[in-house]
This record gives sequence, C-alpha cells and structure tokens, in this order.
Amino acid sequence: MLAMRLIQRLKRKQARTPNGFTLVELLVVVAIVGILSAVALPNFLSQTDKAKATEAKTNISATLKQGQAKFLEDNEDPESTNTNMNSAYGTPIDDATNFNYTQSFNSTNNIWTVTATAHSKSNVDTGKAIAGCVNFDTGKVAIGKQLFATKKDAEADKDVSC
Repeated sequence: MLAMRLIQRLKRKQARTPNGFTLVELLVVVAIVGILSAVALPNFLSQTDKAKATEAKTNISATLKQGQAKFLEDNEDPESTNTNMNSAYGTPIDDATNFNYTQSFNSTNNIWTVTATAHSKSNVDTGKAIAGCVNFDTGKVAIGKQLFATKKDAEADKDVSC
C-alpha cells in the first residue's frame, strides 16, 4: 500500500512538471535582446555612415588626381571638359554611388574643389557633404575627414584648405 501511494505521488509530480519556458524567462530574454540591440544598432549605423564617407573620399581623391593630371597634361582647367567628373575607370561616379558630386574652379588661385553631397537614396542624411580640393600651383591635395551637415560647411572645413 505504501508503494502504491508513492507511485501515485510520483505520477502526480510528473504530470505537474512544466514543459517549455515560463513567461518570466521569456520576458528576461526579450529584455536582454532589446538592450543589446539598443546598444549595437547605433554602432552599426555609424559604421555604415563611415563607410559611405570613405567611399565619397575615395571618389573625390580619384577625381582630384584625375583633374590634376589633366591640368598638368593639357594645361586646361578641370571645368573645360566633362571627363574630370569620371572615375579613374571612366565610369561616371554619380551613377554608382551614394553621393552627388559637384565641382568649382577658382581660376584666380588655380584651386579646384569637388564636393560630394548625399542624395536621398544613400540612407545617409540627405544634404550631408564632404569636400576636397587641389591647388594646381602647389600640387597640394586636401580632403575633409568627416561628413558635414551642409555643402557650405564641408567646403569651409579647415581640413580642406588648398
């Protein structure tokens, strides 16, 4: 009889054994995932912006060097031809990137400035810009180190002084 009672008690205990997760355990996991994503997502997004800024710097650098070579070869200012806004591979850089590229040439100082401004398809804040310049008299090339809120701020960057 004692053995029967023990067997019945064991069967009842086994029937009450929980299978799966409790609500508290699930809430703890959701909270941990939420905290981790709140920390990781901004870091990921800033790395994406840095990568896009690096893309713009690379294209500006290639364009400035190409324009400088054109100036040294033909003694023409960069605005006199359209080839200066192409990459070193001959593909228009405007078509394949996250930025629109504009140029200006100061014939008094022989300084050529190229500015990359983020467009709406880039997932970078539209209007953010980075600039670079080359002085054809001295050969100095300068490119900004960061994205600025506006094109005007990017061109006024102290790092972009030729």
